[in-house]
Amino acid sequence: MSVTTTKQFATKQGERLLRGLTIQVARTIRAHGVNEVHDLRVAIRRYLRTLVVFKPCFPSGESRRMRRSLKRIMTQAGSVRDCDIAMQLIIRLRTPESGPMAQQLRERREQAAELLTGSLVRWTERKLTAAWRKAVAAADERAKKDDRFCGTSIGTTAKRILPEMALELFRHGRTATHEDASVEEVHEFRIATKNLRYTLDLFAPLYGPPLTGMASQFKTVQGLLGDFNDCATARRLVVRQKISKQPGGKEILAALKKRQKKKLAQFQKEFTPVFSDASTLKSWKEATAGIRPLS
Repeated sequence: MSVTTTKQFATKQGERLLRGLTIQVARTIRAHGVNEVHDLRVAIRRYLRTLVVFKPCFPSGESRRMRRSLKRIMTQAGSVRDCDIAMQLIIRLRTPESGPMAQQLRERREQAAELLTGSLVRWTERKLTAAWRKAVAAADERAKKDDRFCGTSIGTTAKRILPEMALELFRHGRTATHEDASVEEVHEFRIATKNLRYTLDLFAPLYGPPLTGMASQFKTVQGLLGDFNDCATARRLVVRQKISKQPGGKEILAALKKRQKKKLAQFQKEFTPVFSDASTLKSWKEATAGIRPLS
C-alpha cells in the first residue's frame, strides 16, 4: 500500500475545506445572520490553517494573495460578529439602557453586514477559487518528488508538527494562568488553543477517533476563554461607539469588566493545575507523537 505524502494530503484536505468555505460564502451572501457569520469565520479559519500548516505545498505567490483576501473578509466578518457579541451581553445585563444601546449596535451591525456581503459577492464574482485551483494544479505538475517537506509521509509530518504545537500551547497556558496575566497574554493563549484545535481537526481524517477525542478536550477551556474575550470585545465596542458616555454607559462598562474578570478567574482556577503539571504536558506530547496514522 502506497504511503500518502504530505503534498497529497494537503491537496486533498485543502480542496475539501475550500469546497466547504465556498458553500458557506454563498450561504452568508443569502443571509448574514448570527449563525451564518459565525460559520463563515470558522470556515475561513479552518482553510487558513491549512495554508499555514502546509505552506510549502502550495504556490507561494497565489497563497499569499489568497490569505490576504480571506483575512480582509475575516476582518469584516469580525466587525459584524463584534456587534452580535456586544448586543447579546448588553441585553443580558437587563438595565433600562440596554434596549437603546442594543438598537444602536444593531444599526451598526447592519452597516457592517452590508460591507461584508459586498466583499463576499466580489470574491465570488472574481472567481478566485477557480484561479486558485488552477494555480495549485500547475504547481503540482512542477513539484519535485524529492521535496523534503511535501514528499515526506504525512504521518511523519504530523508527528513533527503536533508535539511542537502542544509545547507552545502549554507555554502560553502557563503564562495565561498566572495571577498577573495580562489581557494580551490570555488572548495569545486563546489563539494558540484555536490553532492547535484547528490543526488537530485538520489531521483528524488521518488519525481517526483518538485525535478527535483529544480535540474535544478544548471545549471547556475555549468556552471560558470565549466568554472572557466576548466581554473584552464588548467593552472595546462600547468605548469605540461612545456608548460609555451615554446615560447608564459607565454602569454597563463596569458590569462587562466585572463579568470579564469573573470569567478569567474561573479559567485560571480550573486550568492552572493543568498547565503547571509537567506530566500533563508529557502525556500530550507523547499522544500527539505516538498515535499511529491510518494507512
